Amino acid sequence: MRILVVEDNETLALGLSKTLSTAGYAVDVSYDGQEAKDILEYESYDLLILDLGLPNLDGMNILKQLRKQQCKIPVLIISARDKLDQKILGLESGADDYLCKPFALEEVIARVHALLRRALQDGQPVIKIGEFAFDTSSRTLTHKSERVELSSRETSIFEHLLMHANQVLSKDNIASHIAAFDDDFNPTAIETYISRLRKKLGESVMLQTVRGLGYILITKNR
Repeated sequence: MRILVVEDNETLALGLSKTLSTAGYAVDVSYDGQEAKDILEYESYDLLILDLGLPNLDGMNILKQLRKQQCKIPVLIISARDKLDQKILGLESGADDYLCKPFALEEVIARVHALLRRALQDGQPVIKIGEFAFDTSSRTLTHKSERVELSSRETSIFEHLLMHANQVLSKDNIASHIAAFDDDFNPTAIETYISRLRKKLGESVMLQTVRGLGYILITKNR
């Protein structure tokens, strides 16, 4: 899954990026409110971590515009604005969670997991697909209680397909959600990862190729 971190404190932004990348997410960073707004207009993300006090455009304005445009991306506000009325304003303006600075990076990871879990299959902590089960918190796949070893890329692709189960996703769509701007990643590699996933999933999970369009993970009537 792909996350955009918008934070003008470079040390904090890079710390968040490193922590989230280590957890297996593709992360882009913006230090400027107007730049972040522009990025969000043409790039797609699974989660937005948003500071409020930003140069050129306040984070609250970004949030309000996203919700005005009916954009449903989960938003985690991180801000030094710790007054109750500021928290209420942020949540009522459309934020999904609000975390006051200073905070532990481990808490950010926990909140990110919780927000992304809500977006996966109605927030179920464990999603069952055939004989498999995917734990949305630990991002681990098991088969009859035995862990299936997936690479970081394989996990990200499977998670994205699961998040959009029963929908056809193109190579470019998948690639855009598993790789950050500075990743050296070719969308044609998706074919290889899909092939590896099929071998690990076997016949009990329907991961199909839709010729000329992309791939679909079928979970209905399982």
